[in-house]
Amino acid sequence: MGDQEPDVNNHIYEEHYLASDDDNGIEDFDFPDNDTLYNDGFQTGESSNPNLEDANNDEDENHFVDEDIEVNIDYSEGQPHVTHEDIECNIDFSEGQPHVTHDYVSPGGTLYWTPIVLDDIKPKVSSKFNSYGEAETMYRKYALESGFDVRLGRVQKTKNGIITNRHLVCNREGNLNTSKLDTLDIQHKKTQRRKDLFRRNCKAKVVLEIILGTLRYVVSDFVERHNHELFSKGNMHLSRSKTKLDYSQEIFIHNLSKQDIGPVKAHRLYSALQVGPSVRGGLVTDFKNARRNLNCYIGGRDVKFLVDKMNDRKKNVPSFTFEYKVSNKRLNSLFWADETAKYNYNSFGDVVSLDATFSMNKYDMVFVPFTGIDNHKKCVTFGAGLLSKEDGVSYEWLLRAFSKAFRKQPQLVLSDQDPSLKKAIDKVFPLAHHRLCMWHITKKLPNKILSIEDATTNQKFRKRFHSIIWNSKLEPHEFENVWRQMLEEFKITDNTWMNTMYGLRKSWIPTFFKHIPMSSLMRTTSLFESQNWSFQTTTLTDSYLVVFMMTFESVMERQRHNQILNDFNTATTFPKFITRTPYEPHASNVYTRKIFYQVQKEISRSKDNCFQKNVISSNSVHTIIVMEKTKNITIRQTNDVSVDDKDEEYNYDCLIRDTECTVTHSTKDGSFKCTCMHFEHVGILCRHILCVFKFYGIGQIPEKYILKRWHRDVIPTELLKRRFNNSFDDSNSDMTAIDIFSTVDRCVSFLSHDAAKLKLYLEEQNKLKKKFVDDCPNHDLPTRADHFKKLLGVVGPDVESDVNDIQIFVTKAAIVVGTY
Repeated sequence: MGDQEPDVNNHIYEEHYLASDDDNGIEDFDFPDNDTLYNDGFQTGESSNPNLEDANNDEDENHFVDEDIEVNIDYSEGQPHVTHEDIECNIDFSEGQPHVTHDYVSPGGTLYWTPIVLDDIKPKVSSKFNSYGEAETMYRKYALESGFDVRLGRVQKTKNGIITNRHLVCNREGNLNTSKLDTLDIQHKKTQRRKDLFRRNCKAKVVLEIILGTLRYVVSDFVERHNHELFSKGNMHLSRSKTKLDYSQEIFIHNLSKQDIGPVKAHRLYSALQVGPSVRGGLVTDFKNARRNLNCYIGGRDVKFLVDKMNDRKKNVPSFTFEYKVSNKRLNSLFWADETAKYNYNSFGDVVSLDATFSMNKYDMVFVPFTGIDNHKKCVTFGAGLLSKEDGVSYEWLLRAFSKAFRKQPQLVLSDQDPSLKKAIDKVFPLAHHRLCMWHITKKLPNKILSIEDATTNQKFRKRFHSIIWNSKLEPHEFENVWRQMLEEFKITDNTWMNTMYGLRKSWIPTFFKHIPMSSLMRTTSLFESQNWSFQTTTLTDSYLVVFMMTFESVMERQRHNQILNDFNTATTFPKFITRTPYEPHASNVYTRKIFYQVQKEISRSKDNCFQKNVISSNSVHTIIVMEKTKNITIRQTNDVSVDDKDEEYNYDCLIRDTECTVTHSTKDGSFKCTCMHFEHVGILCRHILCVFKFYGIGQIPEKYILKRWHRDVIPTELLKRRFNNSFDDSNSDMTAIDIFSTVDRCVSFLSHDAAKLKLYLEEQNKLKKKFVDDCPNHDLPTRADHFKKLLGVVGPDVESDVNDIQIFVTKAAIVVGTY
């Protein structure tokens, strides 16, 4: 190659031409990249050819180099131009240009590439290393400098998992898959993809053998030549070694998948965080393959993974409930609830909503969450279930599992119009009042009044409709009158749906069950739907059950974090008072901030608009007539009625037909009661009773009128912070890993302005990597299966469990259970 010093940085390599008897020229075979699908064994990166040929074949006797022909190749522009000179060979490898040249070209034969690198980087036969990791790192470093990728080849291990012999081969080692496919076969349904070939049967490799009696390794064989072109320096970031995902990237992909973010968008986000796609490894295809590999690992063990995981949690986590039902070899039903959910139910379980409208998993099992309203008027989940069928038997089993876990019935149950669910609720919860969810009903309204074609008239009707159904101050006979008037005014008296809903009025109109405590929470049914929607929008389509469960847990952790945040904001901030009454300071120290603002509104109106008209005493009961100065009855709408695809919900400001209310006070027990029944509906005192308090000199709201469900800090923070862990989870290890990431990030941010110190910091990190990773015994290194088990939080397929005989066959109707 002349007397020039080789430019190692540009992966310059020698080329040798090997002639053959093939007179038809050279045929380039590119073999497909074999992306390993990980199965039970998970021998990561095993060579697809167990019977490796000896790569130490002697060179062909016809091999020659024509020393009389000197080559000068200029890559400055266009295609390579070959010239013949008599004196020297000068090769200009310009940056970014390919550096593949032929010393000699003739019909037929094989061309070899030999990397030229520094001598201390090149492997040497009989070289010894203190550990397998050190030896492998050496060869991978050599490959990086040379311009090729390494794949793990044939391996021999002891019973203890110690490697005794390992072939590290070029990743283009191996033969083309020559299996043929009969496309005329009617049984053939698989769509064939066009894919570039990759494998070239390259023989380059290094063989490592253990030194008997030690954990040291020696290089027993080294084949240097390649039969394919090598990477250029500028393209090394696209090599397999650079694009291979590490565990932190797999965690990133998996965590985003729990937020309904697929691998393509995850790659864009990761590239943005890394300031470009070429800074750190991982192509879009690698991100897709990461998700594919995880799904392949789950495979037919989905139910086993889930049931084992939940049973382990049931045995080792306090107060965790998990029930499942298998009938006729089909997994029909699941129900689960943890200690925090039970604590929430004991505090806020007076009203429960059930919604079985979403199918969010691979098997079309229906997700049924049990949802309530907490002390901040935010959604809180009490438990959840999965059903393969929406029939009465399945619903009854689910409700009985719920009743067994919580041991008390709710006061009010909200659901859709499913007759099977209504029948199950009446049977399992005989003491509860069942009401239809108004959100589901009002959602159907636009499609049920198509006869009102005029947009303005339609808008007026919808406004009138909502003003009637949400007015809990109307008496039943008043509601019936205004409903009839509405139908006549808009000429829809013969509308079938309107007449059907009128027949069901006692099941969904608030005025017919205002005697039920906390019935005003029916107005928050849209919140229930928003919570259910959050489950659907954070779950990837056709997800496995074990992945769906992790998504559910992620939503729960976010929900409970918001509870902590609301408690924190209530405790650390102060509201602005608008009156000088003593009730406001007291209420601000007792109620959550959301509830305080409602109480503050009643206090303000009590001071400005209410006064006592008359007091009548009879025996031990005082009757006080309270007048309220109201200019008109106002309807406050939360959404714009002009938008057809919005569902309106109205709030009313003490809508009473008369401005006069009667408050009775018993001197025996000191109780107060108002005819507006605001306290019974909402759980906070009305302005009329607060007005009477001034007459009796009561300086703060009595404890009996402060419901516990509206208090601050109802749920302990430590309980809300508990994560969904199993007995084999190491939360301390997870937190330590988070602290390490945070520490490294802070150091890099602090040193980013000083390149010299940043380089020293990198050197120190590499020393730690060598100590804890590179020099780690091979049998102590985690396998890919270990990574998958940690990602999914499962014990793995090789662990004995109660459901080892379960296997699933995917159908769209259910999960069929069989035996191995």
